[in-house]
Amino acid sequence: MATDPTSTAIRRYTGDVASHTHAHHQFVLPLRGALEMDIGGRGGLVDDVRAALVRAEDAHAFLGHGETRCAILDVPADYSDALDRAADGARDPFFAIDPAMHHLLRYIEARGRIDSGVGCLLMATALDRIAGDPISGEPRQLRRALTFMEARSHRPLTAADIAEAAAVSERTLYSLFRRWVGKTPSARLMEIRMRRARSALSATDRSIADIAVATGFSDQASFSRAFKRHTGQTPADYRRSTVR
Repeated sequence: MATDPTSTAIRRYTGDVASHTHAHHQFVLPLRGALEMDIGGRGGLVDDVRAALVRAEDAHAFLGHGETRCAILDVPADYSDALDRAADGARDPFFAIDPAMHHLLRYIEARGRIDSGVGCLLMATALDRIAGDPISGEPRQLRRALTFMEARSHRPLTAADIAEAAAVSERTLYSLFRRWVGKTPSARLMEIRMRRARSALSATDRSIADIAVATGFSDQASFSRAFKRHTGQTPADYRRSTVR
């Protein structure tokens, strides 16, 4: 079963057993009912007090009990290494839900959808639950900032917006990025936008103007200038060189 490795979704589960694997990490978070899961040979329930992390390539089977709904968060590839470091080798796929996650899940269940901002917060909270309070790992404020940037890169973003999402001052935000990322928030945001632009140019037939707007630029001209500055090619040249 192929899935978009940056997607979020609400899924319903029936009383039929199903199983699959996928190439990305995935959080399975409870909204209603209970989901019986076997993940890599370890069994457990995703219910009102527990959630699960399905690691990339882990075979997993699942069976819904009653009216079962879960929030599904596919972990972006850029965060796989950070998640692995945070988990610190732990292989138990099931973990307890804390109050912050509980309230976010109740909000999603009431709304019936995962808005991008809420999905960003839920991803940050899930990563926090896996990481706990690591001494040497990336600070949770940085993870919140990076997750927020991934979720909102298609919109205009300022350092103030990112700092607010990470619950830090702008000065602290720049300090975190300087120490842990080695570049400014705006430089990291441009990398995210360029990665998504390259993917869209090579894998879709969307117009360059559409891709410009979808990746957070005000118009095609500003996008083309940024793309050439970043890659050395115009968007059209890049598309011609990658499409077979």
